Amino acid sequence: MSQDNPPPQTSQDQTNPPQTNPDLRQQVDANRGFQKKLELMVPGLRGYRTLEDLRAADSLLRNQVADKLDLTRGNLEGLRKQMATAGDYTNLSSVGSLISQVQQLGGEVRHAQQGYSGWVPTIAINQDKLNKLYEYDYGFVNSAVQLQSLTTSPSLVYDTTSPSSVQAVLSSVGGAVADFKQKWAVRMEAIENILVK
Repeated sequence: MSQDNPPPQTSQDQTNPPQTNPDLRQQVDANRGFQKKLELMVPGLRGYRTLEDLRAADSLLRNQVADKLDLTRGNLEGLRKQMATAGDYTNLSSVGSLISQVQQLGGEVRHAQQGYSGWVPTIAINQDKLNKLYEYDYGFVNSAVQLQSLTTSPSLVYDTTSPSSVQAVLSSVGGAVADFKQKWAVRMEAIENILVK
């Protein structure tokens, strides 16, 4: 290749493809399985769920989720402090209840019995059951991410001039807490049922 040959084109068309072309990033994301989505959401989860590392992977996953719940609780405590400083005592009980629920969930997730009941060093689990665990775990982790997102700015901003404006957001956070509880219960039951058999 001679030096007289022009370099490859880097035109505007290559960096901004026409809108008729599909967005490959969306296709890649749509084609990811639950295992790949989990690995993207939880740092350090490569090699997840190899059968000999089920307990370690489960512990890592639960600690990551508990950390997200701790951040959520911290966000809510910050909101409660803003309310108290502003003299808004009408919403304090709602926030206090949410803080208590999130704190309890964080403790349950972080300190659940290692491996849950029925886990033994030698377990028989096929790929279909393993894929189902990925699905349950993805729902569980995603629910925690959504909960944290709802309590982070700009989703949760306290306006001292309109204290009642926070009530709709608190209602959404309450719904997200209920969703997380449900996902946690389903995951616990699914893992116990799969691994006991």
